[in-house]
Amino acid sequence: MNIWSFIIRVSWIAIAVLAAILVIGMFYPKVRQMNDLEARERQLREEVELEQELLRHLQTKQERLRSDPRFVEKIAREELGLAKPGETVFKFIDDAPTTNARPRRP
Repeated sequence: MNIWSFIIRVSWIAIAVLAAILVIGMFYPKVRQMNDLEARERQLREEVELEQELLRHLQTKQERLRSDPRFVEKIAREELGLAKPGETVFKFIDDAPTTNARPRRP
């Protein structure tokens, strides 16, 4: 084998490797951007699904408020703290345990 043919083969291999690196370098940012955009799309689709579920829940609640007087009374009592005239309302508050108390020694 001739030294010049060896040098030519090594040169072609080096050119091919450089061309591959160049192609990869050109397309890598676009591939990465596409992956980022796909991840963002999945995230936004999940947010849309959550918002649609919330909308369905609120529409159901709105329909019940229009048609169910017992539901209206329940909401007025629980969420708004209202009571009928003459009623006495008792509210129970859970006290948080105090951490300042020292344990007794035997």
